[in-house]
Amino acid sequence: MLKQRPGKTDPDRKITFTNWLKALALSPGILFPTGYLVIYFLTNSYLNREFKENISLVIEVATDNRYTLSIEHLRAGLDLHSVTLQHLEFTPVEKQHQTAADNSVSIRQLRVEPINLCNLLFSKQTAERSTREISQRILDTNKLLVFSSTAQ
Repeated sequence: MLKQRPGKTDPDRKITFTNWLKALALSPGILFPTGYLVIYFLTNSYLNREFKENISLVIEVATDNRYTLSIEHLRAGLDLHSVTLQHLEFTPVEKQHQTAADNSVSIRQLRVEPINLCNLLFSKQTAERSTREISQRILDTNKLLVFSSTAQ
């Protein structure tokens, strides 16, 4: 007579702690949040490296190279539908007898929403569109600040 292999429902089969950890790690309840967190952290890393430089270049072109923009830090919202820019500084390009420090405009924090950052890492078109939207919002905010400071 053939001896049967122990089945999955065999009451004598022991579940070890390592097997239980493997099953937990491969469960959808762990895989999906882990995947989302990986995408979130990669998006923030991308924002602070390349995206920040792209925004600065778009601002320089939009202002006909009259202003440079420095951004200390960018952070995506947890839902990837907003971005927070911290410590922005508009500095006029120095001309012959002007000091740029007198005319610079600083913004401590600017939140841009709604903006879709979900496909930022996967689509060049999404990255370009997001860069334009954020740059336009920065320019609009800067115009308001400059206008309000000259009106006073």
